[in-house]
Amino acid sequence: MSASAILKLQAAGFSTEQVTALAELIDSQAATKADLEAAKHELGAQIGGVKSELGARIDSVKSDLEAAKHELGGRIDSLEHSLGSKIDAVDHRLDMKIARLDGEFALVKWMLGFTLAFEVALFYKLFLH
Repeated sequence: MSASAILKLQAAGFSTEQVTALAELIDSQAATKADLEAAKHELGAQIGGVKSELGARIDSVKSDLEAAKHELGGRIDSLEHSLGSKIDAVDHRLDMKIARLDGEFALVKWMLGFTLAFEVALFYKLFLH
């Protein structure tokens, strides 16, 4: 308690013992500037610890995300290569079938031409000769 507060209490009729007891009670219950500074320092240290821990966790999550990104990139590249190979195989089979059909179509054209020539010859022999 301040000296002026003690004098005011004594002037109001409090005894020295009552003022002393009240001052001790207030001193035991009240926080001093040093107490507040210590609490402030302790809270600052705790906040710094939380920030540090949070930063470490964020770095860990970033690292995990980068690893997952790299793994997914590898999987995508593998799938792309696999699909490219399968598409190339299908393309090759289609080219082979088209080539075979072109050959068969050429044969049909020759057969049709031969049949037409034979029929023209028969027609000529039967009707014009």
